[in-house]
Amino acid sequence: MNNKLTEIFKIISFYDDYHWEFTHNYNLINFFKKDLEDDTKILTHWLCYITDRQMPFQRIWNIGGFVFSELIYEVKKQNSLNLLNPEYENSFVKRDGNDKYTFISKSTADNNSILTQYNGIFENGRVKFKSRFFPSDYLAILYTFIFLEDYDFSFSKFIKEIYCKHKDKNDFIKRILFSLYLLTYYEIGQPKSSDLSDFAGNIKNANERKNRIKNILNNPDEFSNEYNIFLKDTVFNQKRAWCSLRDFLKSPEFKQYFKVALSKEDLSDNDFRKLFSYEALIQLELPGDVWNNNSKFRNCILKDTDYEHSKKALNKILRDFFNKNSQDIIGYPEQFDITFDFVPRMCDLNNCDLCPIYKIDNRKNNFSKICLKNEKMYCPVILVGCNYKNNCKGEDNCKIV
Repeated sequence: MNNKLTEIFKIISFYDDYHWEFTHNYNLINFFKKDLEDDTKILTHWLCYITDRQMPFQRIWNIGGFVFSELIYEVKKQNSLNLLNPEYENSFVKRDGNDKYTFISKSTADNNSILTQYNGIFENGRVKFKSRFFPSDYLAILYTFIFLEDYDFSFSKFIKEIYCKHKDKNDFIKRILFSLYLLTYYEIGQPKSSDLSDFAGNIKNANERKNRIKNILNNPDEFSNEYNIFLKDTVFNQKRAWCSLRDFLKSPEFKQYFKVALSKEDLSDNDFRKLFSYEALIQLELPGDVWNNNSKFRNCILKDTDYEHSKKALNKILRDFFNKNSQDIIGYPEQFDITFDFVPRMCDLNNCDLCPIYKIDNRKNNFSKICLKNEKMYCPVILVGCNYKNNCKGEDNCKIV
């Protein structure tokens, strides 16, 4: 019954299409000011995702986005990494207790209506942001800036260079992702808060790391060896990197910032057609997390398939099935990330009776009672399943009716 998974891919694709159709279906970044360069915006997005672990994402976009966007703006303006030195008076990193640290803005946010809803984040009007895993997040951010120093702190210059090296490869998106992984997440380890006090030592380590990465990026044989090792398993564990790159290719907001930033680096219309193509999107891996590995969802979609008793992570199963059946599939593995919205509202609330996936095995459920086929109204299937507010597209244009 592997045709069941083919049908489920199509249903998930239906939800994902609606998800990205309008910006009000997801959270936007609270930049510290409006007139930022597009490169600063996409780098802010990348830094926000570094901190996206075991924290409410709204807090990361709202508070972290404010602080990180100003940090990037000032690093570029002052051409100084001392802004990340905890001992520097005007640093964006300060002690917050004995061996603890926090990020802190230079600007005040008294009139920022988004930030005023939060308690305990202000210090003399300046905004504090502390991520859940601060020491490793701090080093990932410092290492990213150290590497980008050779690119005038331009994220898009680095991406352009990597894209141009690999654009003729069938797996060019995965090669870009691997390069971004090297930029930020490679050799971070598990530092302690006390390690942050040795700024000179961290700079020295970062520069040595940069040289090792450059050797990988600039040596084709070395790149191939490391990339093939990465593909065996590590590629499936890069949730934060995949989410950010995905947004650059799919989000109505960040896709535009990404395009403008790279246009300034002389990428052509043909390049963007390639970057935003279906052939690019199918290379995206599903960012594995607790939602798409939810036992109820997983058991439901894998029941009576060849994967029913598999112990593999779901993102690996979906990639394997897609690669074997891509000609028959509508959709691609990354689209299953809508489980972030779907599982809490459908699986956790036992709404199986209204679910189009559950209907595959149980033809008598009540799905038809929420599918009204009225183009003047919101689609109730999308609203109930994921809280996406989009109009019905009509029976002739619907993937699942």
